[in-house]
Amino acid sequence: MLIEALPYLKRFHEAVVVVKVGGEPIEDPAVLDRLLTDLVFLEQVGVSPVLVHGGGKSISRAMEAAGLTPVFSNGRRVTDAAAMAIVAREVEKLNAHLVNRIFALGGAAIGMCPPRHAPVSGEIMDPALGLVGQPTTVDKERLARYATRGLIPVVPPLSVTAEGQALNTNADDIALAVATAMDAEKLVFMSSVPGVLTDPKDPSTLISSLSAPEVRDLVARKVISGGMIPKVESCIGALEKGVGKIHILGAAQAHALLLEIFTAEGIGTELRLA
Repeated sequence: MLIEALPYLKRFHEAVVVVKVGGEPIEDPAVLDRLLTDLVFLEQVGVSPVLVHGGGKSISRAMEAAGLTPVFSNGRRVTDAAAMAIVAREVEKLNAHLVNRIFALGGAAIGMCPPRHAPVSGEIMDPALGLVGQPTTVDKERLARYATRGLIPVVPPLSVTAEGQALNTNADDIALAVATAMDAEKLVFMSSVPGVLTDPKDPSTLISSLSAPEVRDLVARKVISGGMIPKVESCIGALEKGVGKIHILGAAQAHALLLEIFTAEGIGTELRLA
């Protein structure tokens, strides 16, 4: 594998790779540590990784413990001031945990939580959702400064308004905004599914590579459906704005990130513009 990886190590030297993790993978300590170890490896061989994380389940648990009922609308958490306080607290705790684990695994990282850091600016998405944001701009110079100095920036699912108000922001949206702003060579979504499947119940139906026209055809034929549609549409938008390639990987497989980037075959689904 190391010999096979050599041309990729040369090709991606100093390239930015944005990795998004959330959901089930972030809840499993063993799976999470393997992923973070892969990020440490990437940084050590000259790649510039940026980690974007979600925090949904821990936020829901904290809200329920506080006597608040989580409410969702079209997959987004309705966030009033009380909920936002819990979101900010839980996200900061998770962000610090990820930074500490990276250090424990031999790497170095910096947490990018507001108010000290505000790498992603945003605005209210829909007043009916409350303090829910959509990214507007990314402080790519700050992120690049850390990423090129041996630090892995760990970016939370928060954006900040011009008035300094933190907004609960979908981690996929954050990852797409960061990857686009930084002209990332790759954007990788680590999830509980191994990639795009023609049959969601059969992992052997994994599609290893898809172009934007092929993705649109699968959506039209309803092979890609439900909540996967807005994700792949956002991915195509990022590809059109300059992101090199986008990968959807199952985090459960050991060192899935390295296998996808540094081998010819890969193990997940690669999305490309053409």
